[in-house]
Amino acid sequence: MSNPPTKSSVQPNAEFPVSLSYDLIVEILSFSDVKSLMQMRCVCKSWKSIISDHEFIKLHLKRSARNPYLTLSRGNTASKYFPFPVHRLILENPLILLPENLCYRCQDMYCRYAIGSCNGMFCLIGYSYLSEPGEFWFRFWNPVIRIMSKKLGHILCHDMITIHKHYKFTFVYDNSSETYKVVLLMLDVVQNRTHVQVLNVADNVWKTIPNFPAVPLPNQYTGQGGSDGVYLNGRLNWLAIQNRPVSVDGWENIKAKEFVIVSLYMGTESYTQLMPPSGFDEMSSIKPPSLCILKDSLCFSHDYRRTEFIIWQMKIIGVEEPWTQLLKISYQNLRTRFHDFADLKNCQLLPLHLSDHNDTLILANNQEQRAILYNLRNNTAKRTRIIDEIQWFSAKVYVESLVSDI
Repeated sequence: MSNPPTKSSVQPNAEFPVSLSYDLIVEILSFSDVKSLMQMRCVCKSWKSIISDHEFIKLHLKRSARNPYLTLSRGNTASKYFPFPVHRLILENPLILLPENLCYRCQDMYCRYAIGSCNGMFCLIGYSYLSEPGEFWFRFWNPVIRIMSKKLGHILCHDMITIHKHYKFTFVYDNSSETYKVVLLMLDVVQNRTHVQVLNVADNVWKTIPNFPAVPLPNQYTGQGGSDGVYLNGRLNWLAIQNRPVSVDGWENIKAKEFVIVSLYMGTESYTQLMPPSGFDEMSSIKPPSLCILKDSLCFSHDYRRTEFIIWQMKIIGVEEPWTQLLKISYQNLRTRFHDFADLKNCQLLPLHLSDHNDTLILANNQEQRAILYNLRNNTAKRTRIIDEIQWFSAKVYVESLVSDI
């Protein structure tokens, strides 16, 4: 019986090239980044067809969500957004300048402030207040594939620039109807009224959602971040005050038990109310609490007696006590630059991202030009080393996608 040929004696046959199955090609391509896929469309017609297929675009988006970016902007350039991989910020924390050749540059100088992103699409807001009434409008932009919509959602707003009226905008994707929507919440502090309108981007029509059940926090109470509404699993959530009007003078007299979370369920366009964690029983003299999304969960964060920063996590809605304490962080461990009470009172912390293994939290800190990387395993903190002056409170979690339809 003859011995099998050795590996070195087996020669590839040019007449029988290696052939990959269609499913395997789809699987391999789905892990590629968007820029590479845009180039690979030119390889052959079948690859172009795969990359343009709606089901492939959804598969690729699902895979991209595992590798999120933070979109960073400098203090003096609202039209430039720098995508920075979250895993690189956590694992390497490089000492670098943001590279100009990698930034997303918005060419519309009148509509370039991003209010949020969904599925790789940015929602940009434009506004004009040179005449009365003022006007808002929106454009939707996928910077990687360089697709931008026309102006949509024009809405007139009387008395736009006033301390008595507060506008909050949120960009969401409604899975129940598979449509993109912009939600406008307007609080009139003088009249103590709240108006909510929803723009269905597909048909470019606004709809009023009446009977907002509480009073949302005015912008000046919360400073930067944490007040514009956070979206998760079909629900848009705002912090609000129940059973009393809100004064523009300050929030110091608000009690912890007066806070409520108002949720707008996009599928039924109806409101529900959620109570804050029972452990939040004492109002801070520093800052009101705030909401954020960490690890696909709604989170509630607040100062505790000027000594600790606490984050609660809600995993299940509808149970008697849905909140569990996720983190309790000492300000001493954060090594924030608090020299006296005045420094602490002006400080605001905003959670941006929690790593997959729950070991690193990225925190924006309005007292410094750098974000905080807090290690939960050994309770140590270090600062990001990006040299540019970054607007960390405007940083948004972002995933690249091939989505072009809005």
